[in-house]
Amino acid sequence: MANRLFEPVSLGPLTLRNRIVFPPMTTGYEEKGMVTPRSRTFYRGIAEGGAALIIVGDVSIQPSFAPTPYIYDDSFVPGLRELVDEVHAAGALVGAQLFHQEYDTADIGRVMKAEGREAAMVRLHADMNDYCNRLTLDDIAAIGERFRLAALRVRDAGFDLIQLHGDRLLGMFTSGILNRRTDGYGGSLRNRARFALEIVQTVREAVPDLPIEYKLAIIRTDPPMGKGGPTVEEAQTLAGWLEAAGVVGFHVALANHGSIGDTIPAMGTQPFGCFVDLAEAVKRATHLPVTAVGRIVDPEFAEHIVATGRADLIGIGRGLIAEPQWPRAVARGDRADLRICIMCNHCTGSLMSSQPLRCAINAMVGEIDPVAIVPAAPPRRVLVVGGGPAGMEAAHVAARRGHRVTLVEREPQLGGQLPLCSTPWFKQEMTRLTDFLSAQVVRYGVDVRLGVDASIGALLDQFHPDAVIVATGVTPVVPAVPGMDGPHVMTAWRALAEPSRLGRRVLVVGGGAVGVETALFLAARGAEVTIIEMLDAIATGESATILPFIHAQIAQHRIRVLTRHRVIAVEPGGARVATADGATTWIESDTIVVAAGTRRNATFGDELAAVGVEHHLVGDCSATSAGTLAGAIRDGFWAGIKV
Repeated sequence: MANRLFEPVSLGPLTLRNRIVFPPMTTGYEEKGMVTPRSRTFYRGIAEGGAALIIVGDVSIQPSFAPTPYIYDDSFVPGLRELVDEVHAAGALVGAQLFHQEYDTADIGRVMKAEGREAAMVRLHADMNDYCNRLTLDDIAAIGERFRLAALRVRDAGFDLIQLHGDRLLGMFTSGILNRRTDGYGGSLRNRARFALEIVQTVREAVPDLPIEYKLAIIRTDPPMGKGGPTVEEAQTLAGWLEAAGVVGFHVALANHGSIGDTIPAMGTQPFGCFVDLAEAVKRATHLPVTAVGRIVDPEFAEHIVATGRADLIGIGRGLIAEPQWPRAVARGDRADLRICIMCNHCTGSLMSSQPLRCAINAMVGEIDPVAIVPAAPPRRVLVVGGGPAGMEAAHVAARRGHRVTLVEREPQLGGQLPLCSTPWFKQEMTRLTDFLSAQVVRYGVDVRLGVDASIGALLDQFHPDAVIVATGVTPVVPAVPGMDGPHVMTAWRALAEPSRLGRRVLVVGGGAVGVETALFLAARGAEVTIIEMLDAIATGESATILPFIHAQIAQHRIRVLTRHRVIAVEPGGARVATADGATTWIESDTIVVAAGTRRNATFGDELAAVGVEHHLVGDCSATSAGTLAGAIRDGFWAGIKV
C-alpha cells in the first residue's frame, strides 16, 4: 500500500503529521460544559493513536442544555487549555468547533421550567425548522459578538485552529429549504451566505493568527437528505466565497435537520465512503484542503481517496473511537491488531439515551482514567467456557496479560451468536468483529478446543484451572403454545442458519430486533413474511439511526406487521392468533419462525463455588449482563483484566 495517507499536509499555516483527522463529535463527557478527566483521557487516547488533527466538537458559544463543551464564559478556558496541552503532548494538533444552536436555548429553558419537557420539545422542533427566520438584525449582531468572544477564548485556550460549524445555525441560514427570510439574509444564495461570511470575517478580525476551517454541510436532492445547508452546486459557489473570505480548508459532510440515520449511517444502510462524493465536488471548486468523511473504515480505501485526489484529508470518527490506534497500526502495516468499527452505532445510541459515549466493541472507551492491559503477577491457568464474543474477548485479554488460557466451545466454530447476527445482508459488517476476536485468540496463544461438550466437573479434572470465566450465552425460548413442537416450527437462529428449509409463507413470532432482522433476511430471499408482536411497536430495541432504514425495508419487501397480536395455537398450514381485544384470526403459513426471547444457559456457578474455584460469569449467561453485544464485550474485557 502506498503511503500518501501518512504524508504531512499543510492546512493554512499548520503542518499535520499525516492526513488522518478525528472529526467533531459529541461525547457527553463534559459536565455542565466543563472539560472533565474523562474528556482528557478520551482525546489524549486519540492523539496517542496517531491522528494528526483532533476537532473538539460542538463547543457552544452560548449557555446550553446539550452535553457538549461550552466556551461562552472565561471560566471554561482553563479546562479547555488542559485538554489542549494533553493533546499537544501526545503529538497531535487540536481545533475547536464553534457552533450556535439552531434554536433559542434560553427560551426553551424557560418553557421547560414553566410547562414541562413535552412543551419544550415542541418548541425545540419548531425552532429547528424556523429559528433563522425569526431572528432580528439585533439578534444576528448579538450572535456575531458571541462568536467573536468565543474565538478569543479559543486562542487563549491554546487551540491550533477554529472550525466553524456550517451546519446548525449557519447551515440553516445557507439553506434554500429552511431560510425563508425576505431581507438581506434570505432569498438568493449570496444573501443566504451573508451570515456565514460575516461570522468568518468577525472571527478573522478577532484572532487573525488563528486559522479557520469551515464545516461545509451539504444537502442532497436525489434522494432528498438533510436540510441545513446548500445543495452541491451551491456549496461549490459558497466554497469560493469562503476561500476568498480567508478560511483555510473545508470539512465536508451531509447536512443535518433530516434523519439521523442519514447523517450517521449504520452498518449496511449506506455504502462505504457515502459522503466522499460531496467532498470531491467541493475539491473541484477550491484550492484549499478538503476533508472527506462517511463510513471510511478500510485503510486501502482511505489511501485511495487521497491518492486519487478526491480529498486531501480523511475524517475517521467512529473508526477511531473503536480503535484509537488505527493510524499507528496502519502506518506500521499491522492489520491484525486493528479493531475495525462495525458501524453498529452503539456510540450514537449512548448519546441519544443521555449517556456518555461508549463503544460496543471497545470496552475501554469512556473510562475516566486510561486502561492498561498489564502483565499478571503471577501468571495463572485460566479456563474460558464459551467461544462467543464475551468468551473470546476475555480469553485474548487474559492471554495478553500472560495467563495460560484455554478456551473450550461446544460448537465446531468460534463466534457464538455473531455468525447468525451477521447473516442479514445489512448486518454483514459484524463479521469484522468475529474475524478480529478470532485472530486475537490465535495471536496471543489461547489454546482453543472446539466441539467440547463436557460437564464442568470434567473440565476441571482435565484442565485444573486456577480461575474459570463462564461465557455460555443463551438459548432461544419457544413459548408453551399448543402445536409449537410441530415440524414446521423453528427458532430464528435455525432459520438464519438453514433458510433453505423454510416454506414460501413465513410467520415470524416476535417483533424484536431478532425477529425483524430475520424477517427482512427471509423476505429478501423471496418469502412472504408476516410479523406478529404483542407490544404496540416492533424493533423497539433498535437504534434510532437504523429504525428508518428498517421500516423502509419492511415496506419495500411488503412484510405484513401485526402488533398487539399473540399466537394461541399452531396447526398444520398456519397459526391461530389473538388480538389485544380478544378477537382471533387465522394466519396461513408454511413455516413458523419463533423469535420470542432467550433463556440463560447453565453457568456452573454453584458447582464452581462448591469446589472453591474462582469464577466470573460474563455475557448473556450472567444475570447482571446488559444482554447486548456491548455488554458481552465489556463483561469479557473486565473479566480478562481482573482474573
